Amino acid sequence: MKQSLGIALLAGVLASTCEAQTPMDIQPVKELKRTNSLGTCGYKSTEKEAPYFKKLEPSEQATGSFMGEYDIHQKQNKYVSWFGIVRGVLDAKPGGSMTLVLEQKYFDGLTDCHIMLVSHAGSGDFQATLGPIEGEILPLTLVRIYGKVDGEKNGVPHLAAEYVRIWPWGTFTFTGMGPGDKSNPEWAKFCQICKKGKIYNPYPDRKYYLGMLGDPKEFGTVPAEH
Repeated sequence: MKQSLGIALLAGVLASTCEAQTPMDIQPVKELKRTNSLGTCGYKSTEKEAPYFKKLEPSEQATGSFMGEYDIHQKQNKYVSWFGIVRGVLDAKPGGSMTLVLEQKYFDGLTDCHIMLVSHAGSGDFQATLGPIEGEILPLTLVRIYGKVDGEKNGVPHLAAEYVRIWPWGTFTFTGMGPGDKSNPEWAKFCQICKKGKIYNPYPDRKYYLGMLGDPKEFGTVPAEH
């Protein structure tokens, strides 16, 4: 039986609680100005993010590229940092903690200078449990979650999150370059743009995200296997 998701997917809880908060950063949405040239830059951590990035082994700083695949499985007790699209919430407790379902996206360490860029391909779903957060995480946003892999059930790895960085619509885009896609078919069916071929758009608008990810008000279910 599938589990329904509401549009108000994740609300941050600011009330006092015995659970430790999960630090987070939200990328500000800015007007994208078109230019005649596009540049490529290395990934830049925020000030709050930097200590967590430094904990990563070199092999975990890039998580997939057009040269080769990255496998999110068999990484028990490994400290990792995975990009993912928020696809659902499995468990939200009164104290503010929550477990997210995420569609992992490959990232080779390089991005467009003016906007965050990840591959549309990925290694499958993973879950991450966060403590209370300062703010909210909306459906179909891009996140990067740092934490240790503390389990894997039915082929779905789980992270105990230590930090999360969030890119709302208007601050990230997708490239089609990458290894074979192992994403959940449940989510792939929402990508209408994929059926037309080219998915890269350096100046994405709302129509682009709807065509790539689906409508936050309607995408609606967590796969039954979860």
